[in-house]
Amino acid sequence: MPGGGDSPAGYGLLVPERESFARLPDQISLSREEVATVLFALDLAEVSAPAAGRQEVRRAIRLLTSKLWPELGDLLGDDEA
Repeated sequence: MPGGGDSPAGYGLLVPERESFARLPDQISLSREEVATVLFALDLAEVSAPAAGRQEVRRAIRLLTSKLWPELGDLLGDDEA
């Protein structure tokens, strides 16, 4: 499952190591429905975020999308400034 996306139960996502208040697992698995929920929530966050935070939301969207659909390649570039 390293590299994500090949989990039979859903999509495998690698969780980067960061200092936080809780220990996160190295990998998690999400069903298609759960991935859709996260991506739709990120879309809403992007349109409602102040300009300063919008770039971070776009980065999260690109990260998830590139892991789930690597064949999209260059289509994931930021065409909005």
